[in-house]
Amino acid sequence: MNKLIGALRSKMMWLSLALVVLGVLQVNLGLFQRFFTPDQYGWFTAAVGLAVGVLRWVTTVPLEQK
Repeated sequence: MNKLIGALRSKMMWLSLALVVLGVLQVNLGLFQRFFTPDQYGWFTAAVGLAVGVLRWVTTVPLEQK
């Protein structure tokens, strides 16, 4: 139970959930093709990867302790 409560407080877990939702929208609706050229989409995915890396870098506390 502590792990679940900690997950709800974790920015990394919220970002992961947002990425899942956006991925499903992209696959089913082609959501990003309307807004980004292929080149821009590449930069967008790179920025997402950078955000995940930064959040992981600053994460020091296990979910159970949040």
